[in-house]
Amino acid sequence: MPLMGEFYITKIPVLDQHQKIYAYYLTVMNQEDKPASVNDLADILVNVNFEKLAGNYPVFLKIEPEVLKHDILDYIPEEKIVFLVSPENLSEEDLLLIKELKNLGFKFAFEYGSDFEKIESYADFIFAKSENLDSKVYLLKDRTVVTDIYSQEEYQKLMTEGFRYFKGDFIFRPSTIVEKKIDPSKLAVMELFTKVRESFNPPEIEELIKRNPDLSISLLKYVNSAAFSFRNKITSIRHAISILGQRNLLQWLLLFLYRAGDTEPYAETLLEVSAERGKTMEILAQQIKLPDELAEKAFLVGMLSMVDKLLGMPKEKLIKELNLDEEIEKAIIDKEGVLGALLNIVEKTEEGKVGEISDTIKQLGLHLNDVMSAQLKAFAWFEDVNLV
Repeated sequence: MPLMGEFYITKIPVLDQHQKIYAYYLTVMNQEDKPASVNDLADILVNVNFEKLAGNYPVFLKIEPEVLKHDILDYIPEEKIVFLVSPENLSEEDLLLIKELKNLGFKFAFEYGSDFEKIESYADFIFAKSENLDSKVYLLKDRTVVTDIYSQEEYQKLMTEGFRYFKGDFIFRPSTIVEKKIDPSKLAVMELFTKVRESFNPPEIEELIKRNPDLSISLLKYVNSAAFSFRNKITSIRHAISILGQRNLLQWLLLFLYRAGDTEPYAETLLEVSAERGKTMEILAQQIKLPDELAEKAFLVGMLSMVDKLLGMPKEKLIKELNLDEEIEKAIIDKEGVLGALLNIVEKTEEGKVGEISDTIKQLGLHLNDVMSAQLKAFAWFEDVNLV
């Protein structure tokens, strides 16, 4: 069923004090950045499986208060959703309704501000901007989500002060890369990636994968996951390689590269965001009828767009190490060409800045709903991928 209306979704990780994903902050917004209305939420419920959207994580959903008075709540999975509401203009009737909904199992988060006292007793979570952290917030830091964090230094400082939940684009912002020696396991994956891309020789690839038990197990889980619909289960490395083919093997290797770095800061977050970027770009590339080779490159561009943070290697050097062509390099480094345009679209959509790329979307012959539909498919695909 096609999506209705001109709105889009942003799904931003909320991290805990261990630099792991705790939840997702989801907003259904138009270009004026309004919270989700009843109509917006109805469209989402028709088109989105929350389990596919966020897996086992809870979701913070920013809504208009009118949603709380509507029978659409009968279709909301209360164990999955935490409603985020602005306390401004909430009436006594609204507060009584919130109390009733809490008794039914719904959870609530409120934006911190001058009207906070009247909703404090109802708040499971508090959303407070990093610039507004006063003594009152410090007393409630065990249930405060600190937002608008723009640097890793600020994130580290807040963690040492005892805050537990954090939201901001500090993870994705460009940072100075201090080169470090690449872990041998990651280096092996990079070398295998290059070999698969340059000359797809299944017997040789099978031998290389078998030398690494972690790779072998991951490959079998990947090919047997719900992301694929093969009639028969795959039980051998050789069968997996032959049935996946070069393109899917390259995708798996990049996913595994992130998974192999799960001891690095934000690795889990980088894996999910990068994978969903790549898949969204691949779907959009197919929609605008780019050749298969460019659709494959679109996935690689999205996946590689943040791998420099994982490996501690400048993007230019990484591209050289993986022997990637100029078209991919220009897309990642300079946002040039059609692949660069697609990367810019997914990045700006993640940031909630669709207005900045509306012209680009039109120039590619796409609509905003095409982008959102591709994102939703990418979210579902990632939840189906088994990389444990």
